[in-house]
Amino acid sequence: MGVFFNGRYIESPTTASAVNDDGMLNQNLTVGNVVAFVGRSAGGKPKSALSWGSPDEARAELVSGELLDAVLKAFDPSNETGGPSLVIGVRVQPATQASGVIKDSGANTVINLQSEGYGLRENMIGYKVEAGSTTGLRFTSQRGSSYFTQDNLARKAFTVTYAGTEASATVAVTSSQVVLSAPAGTAVATILFADYGTVQDVVDRINLVPNFSATVEDDSYTSVTANGLDFVTAQSVKTAPYTVTADLQAVIDWINGALEGFIVATRPANVGTKPAVSAMQFLTGGSDGSTLNSDWADAFGVLQGIDAQVISPVSGDPSIIAMADVHAQYMSDVAGRERRAVCGLALSTSNSVAMAAAKAINSDRTALLFQGHYQNVDGKLKLFAPYISAAGVAGMFAGVNPGEPLTNKQFKCAGLERELRNPTDTDPLIKAGLLCLENTAAGFKVVKSISTWLVNKKYNRVEMSCGFALDFTVRNVREAVDVLRGTKANQLTARRAVSLTQSALKELAREEPQGPGVLAGNAETPPYRNITATVEGDVTRIQFECSPVVPNNYILVTVFAATFSGSATA
Repeated sequence: MGVFFNGRYIESPTTASAVNDDGMLNQNLTVGNVVAFVGRSAGGKPKSALSWGSPDEARAELVSGELLDAVLKAFDPSNETGGPSLVIGVRVQPATQASGVIKDSGANTVINLQSEGYGLRENMIGYKVEAGSTTGLRFTSQRGSSYFTQDNLARKAFTVTYAGTEASATVAVTSSQVVLSAPAGTAVATILFADYGTVQDVVDRINLVPNFSATVEDDSYTSVTANGLDFVTAQSVKTAPYTVTADLQAVIDWINGALEGFIVATRPANVGTKPAVSAMQFLTGGSDGSTLNSDWADAFGVLQGIDAQVISPVSGDPSIIAMADVHAQYMSDVAGRERRAVCGLALSTSNSVAMAAAKAINSDRTALLFQGHYQNVDGKLKLFAPYISAAGVAGMFAGVNPGEPLTNKQFKCAGLERELRNPTDTDPLIKAGLLCLENTAAGFKVVKSISTWLVNKKYNRVEMSCGFALDFTVRNVREAVDVLRGTKANQLTARRAVSLTQSALKELAREEPQGPGVLAGNAETPPYRNITATVEGDVTRIQFECSPVVPNNYILVTVFAATFSGSATA
């Protein structure tokens, strides 16, 4: 009689061991605090998730436009909170690449060119082909005052020689083969690139043909693919060695290499003649396209694949704001990636129109701003729309631990589009569900970081920070216990579920700065309690109580005044 142990049946007597490493799971939290924007820009691949770790990276890729304005604002929203370490952006326009061609002396296209970037500005890229100062060609690409150039673009692949008694001998090169003939017109060897893929392979095969010999011209080209050779027809190799070149491919490879940054080159099929010298020409066909609501919907679709906790559309269009809210609701309720939206209206939006807009949204997952702000740009004050203000607030949320309220936090700007009186103006606006900015003696600040939710006064619905704290808690606990999915449902499952849940909640309650501090409590009222897990069939149910942090919005001071009484003696 044997024994079943660690997944196998042991018949022969032995000493076996197994390691249970459940206790080695990393207990750190797994959810980040990332902000993402959707908007228009002059650069960047459209409808793709682009990410930047610094403002300079964003400037280099986006070039200009409101998406760039939003990203830059998010990186530097406040001197008090700081900004996010990572920003994601999606360019919404259906922009296209520009294209061009390089031709040979017979006006045949030998290189197709396409801009690396997308949009109208790609039509500004010029390119020219000149004779190399020593050999080959010189290629230059240029946009404005920036340019890339390389001289002496040439590639000697191998030499081939015939030393036999025939009166003539030739070599021919096409896109698929090398043909050796002796005498001319009588093929003695056809070397297919499908069988001999590299220059070295071709040379080795030639050296097996009687009376023919070949030598690789440059050892660095031995592994270069043979189908990149320049074409040649019936070239004599009888009177002197002939050098087979790959100048066309040399130009293409340099354009596609790390030293050129504007253009991508491709070689048309069955082409192998060298480029002709040409004057400066420009790429054409690049376009920013016409942005429709369907393009915005596509961009939000891209964000479905991104793990972001805060999103912000760079538009004041109510229909786009509605899309952002629907996206946040779907991702939170169905897709399991909780997130919230911070949106802004257009410039010159009145109080009454803004209040009506907030009422129309009425969502616990969307905050709405209606005040633009001024910033000093190149020594002049520039007015930015409320949706750029919203980008700054979104950056502030992504620059603090989840659950940190923005109430009374500094907003970095040089002035507000509209000054609000606190409480004369702010009271009705906050009551209407608008996130307001104010000018105080201590700087420009967020009055109260609220959502547009008007249905009730639940903290997690009204206060964006409390909602973020609860989202962060739910997501981390869910990911912590997800390791149980697909395991056996048995007597250990409930205990493991409780243990995993408790570990996650413990980290969530860890005070700042060592932890996120999203759960609050003390000895009398702990931050979490009553963790239970039950297993019924293939279903495990986990329950617990927790106390996500709520903002300390109101400081109430009571002074007990009393008259003075006393006596005096001489």
